[in-house]
Amino acid sequence: MGKKVASLDVDPLSLPLGMRMGPWRIVGWGGRGAYGTVYRVERVGHELEGPFALKLAVFPEDERFEREAWLLRHIQSASVPHLYAQGVWEHASGRYRYLVMQWVEGEPLYEWSARRNPTESRVVELLLQVAKAVEATHAVGAVHRDVKGGNVLVRLTDGRAFLMDFGAGHYRGAATLTSKVLPPGTPAYRSPEAWGFLRLFLRHPTAHYPASASDDLFALGITAYRLVTDEYPPSTDPQAPGAEVWREGGPGPRPPRELNPRVSPELDALILRLLAPAPVDRFNGRAQELVAALEEMKERAGPERNEPLFGWSHAHDTRWRSLGGVRLAEERDAARREREKRELEVRARAEAANRLAEPPRSVAVWSVEGGIAAMGLLLTCLLVTGLYRGQQEAQTASAKEHRQRDTAAVGDGAGAISASADASVPAGNAKSAVGLPLPEKLFPGQRKPPCNRFGEVEVRGGCWWLLGAGKPPCKEKGKEDGYEWKGACYTPSYQMGREPTSKPP
Repeated sequence: MGKKVASLDVDPLSLPLGMRMGPWRIVGWGGRGAYGTVYRVERVGHELEGPFALKLAVFPEDERFEREAWLLRHIQSASVPHLYAQGVWEHASGRYRYLVMQWVEGEPLYEWSARRNPTESRVVELLLQVAKAVEATHAVGAVHRDVKGGNVLVRLTDGRAFLMDFGAGHYRGAATLTSKVLPPGTPAYRSPEAWGFLRLFLRHPTAHYPASASDDLFALGITAYRLVTDEYPPSTDPQAPGAEVWREGGPGPRPPRELNPRVSPELDALILRLLAPAPVDRFNGRAQELVAALEEMKERAGPERNEPLFGWSHAHDTRWRSLGGVRLAEERDAARREREKRELEVRARAEAANRLAEPPRSVAVWSVEGGIAAMGLLLTCLLVTGLYRGQQEAQTASAKEHRQRDTAAVGDGAGAISASADASVPAGNAKSAVGLPLPEKLFPGQRKPPCNRFGEVEVRGGCWWLLGAGKPPCKEKGKEDGYEWKGACYTPSYQMGREPTSKPP
C-alpha cells in the first residue's frame, strides 16, 4: 500500500524536473496536447548527445502511441522527427506509454510568421518541406489526418519546417481506435467530402470516414491560405455561414490575392488548387505532384518574391508586421544559432577527449599450451564456486526482488529500468544526506555560477536542481538526495564527468 501512495505523489500530467524515466532524465517542459505531454530530456550517461523530446501519454494504455511509433519508424523525411525509443512508464494509476523523439527547438508556423515578415520565397520553401513530409507519409500507406499550422514547427536555428504530432495518423491495416464517424482531427481543416460523409452516415452505428491523401492536401491548403493571408477561408462545416462555397460545383474560397495583393498569381493558383471542392482537383490526390509544382515555383522565383509578404505597421493588425518586433525576432534567432554553434563545438571537443581517454584494446594471443592451462584453471574455479552457490543464489534472489519494486519497461527489448523521480546526478551515499538542511559550503565538484543549465538555480553561491514539486521532508521516494531550503527540496548540480558525493561539505 505504501508503494502506491508514494508513486501517486508524481502526477503523470506534470512530471518534476530531474525525474528519470528509464534512461531518460527530464530537464525541461515542451508542451501539452490533447493526448500527450512533451518533455525535454537527456540520456543519463550520454548527456553530450544533446536533448531529446519525450512524449508521455495523458491517458494510460493509449494505443495511439503504438501507432504513432509505427509511423515515425517508417516515414523517412528530413521534416519528420526521428524516433529513438519507445516504452511504458509504470504508475499506480496505470501504464503510460511514451516515445522519445528528436528534439525540435522551434515555433508553431503561424506564431513564427506573426513575429516575422517572410518573403514569398521563404513561404514556398516552408510549404515545400511540409509537402515532402506529407509525401513521405503517403508513401508508406499512411495519412496524417491532422495537418495544420499548429502541428508544423519551424526550427529557429536553421528555419526548417517539421510536421509534428502523428498521434491522429493512420496507416493501411491499422485498427480503428474510435467509434465516431469522423476520425480525429481539427474541424477547421476538414475537407468538404468529410463533412458530406458525416451528414450521410451521422446515425450509422459502424460507419467510419476513410481519410485519404486528398484530405491531407486540403488541410495543407488551409494552412497555406492562413499563412499568406492571416485569415482562414470560410468553414467547410455545412452548418456554418459561408459554407456554400464548398458545395459541389461551388466557387471555393476567395483567392488569397484578394486579401493580400502581395501573393503572386502562381502561389495563389497553387493554394486554390489545394482547396478545390472536388478531391480529384487537388493534384489528383498525389502529394508528389504538389512537391513537383512547389519545386518548379522555387526554381523560377524572381526578385519580386524576395519582398516582404506583409506590410509594415506599429499596430498588430491582420497582414501587417511590426518592424521592431521582426528585428527582435531576428536578433533572437541569431543568438540561438550562435549558442547552438558553441554547444556543438563543446560536444565535439568533449567527444574527442573521451575517445583519446579510452584505453587501447589488447589482443590476446593464445597458444595450445596456454589454452590447456586456462581450461584446467577454469575447472578448478568451477569446483570452488560450487561450494558457495547456495549463498550466492539467496543473495541474487533478494537483489532481484528489490530491483523489481519500481520499474519502467522500455521498448525494443531494453529491459526494466528504474523510473523513480531520481535526482539530476546519482549520489554516492544518499542515506547520509536524507533530510539535511542546505549546507553553507559547496560540495566537491559542484557547479558554480553562472547556473545556465536548463532548470538550474543559484543558491548560496552554488548551482542546484529544484526537485520539481518536492516539499520537506526531503526523504520520500524520489527525493533521496534532497536538501531542505526555504520550504523546498534541492539537489546539487555537478560538473559532467565528476563523481558526486552526498556527504555534507
